[in-house]
Amino acid sequence: MAVLFLLAALVGCVVARPSSENVTPVEVTLYYESLCYGCRMFVPNQLLPAYTDSKYRSLISKLTLVPYGWVWVKNATSHDYNCQHGESECDGNRLHACAIKYIPDQVTTLEYISCLDKQGPDNLTFASLQYPIDACQDKLPNGLYSKIMSCYNSDESWELFQNNGKKTTSFFTTSSFVPYVSFNNKRNDDVAESAVQDFKKELCKAAGVVDPDCFHKTN
Repeated sequence: MAVLFLLAALVGCVVARPSSENVTPVEVTLYYESLCYGCRMFVPNQLLPAYTDSKYRSLISKLTLVPYGWVWVKNATSHDYNCQHGESECDGNRLHACAIKYIPDQVTTLEYISCLDKQGPDNLTFASLQYPIDACQDKLPNGLYSKIMSCYNSDESWELFQNNGKKTTSFFTTSSFVPYVSFNNKRNDDVAESAVQDFKKELCKAAGVVDPDCFHKTN
């Protein structure tokens, strides 16, 4: 009888634990600019650490990166654009787009972008500076940099740039900010702003996690 009572008690403890049945991995989309200061801080300090931690990676069903931001289109046919942080940001956005397309895994993609984000002084305005196109090649598998540069130096990079522009403008029907984190393709400015400050916390909430261990404050 004592053994049966103990088993019943143990089962009761298990049943009483918070259910994880409502935990559902979410799609994460990051809208950003290659030279925006906040974007350059978010990818290496928030997104990459979460994506390389199996606990948080399991909560992401799909990760989409959209490097574009705020761009004034003067003449799309002749590739005449004004990016928010100057021509070099348009260059960076195109390089990122090619890297996102041709790097076969997203961990390497995020490591490469994070490395690019760390180039130069922290307070770059980039209005008159060149984007560090040749940096961070050591983050790429052999032969991949040449493929990325082939894309970058061709019309393909402009096609990717324009496609990211369509994604951005269709998502932001009114003015907003970048970096912008969207969960399951929904727009919620409060959630996006909070996710920029503590991505892991908002990811846990979006996925329906109730375990307090998931809500780890990012350093």
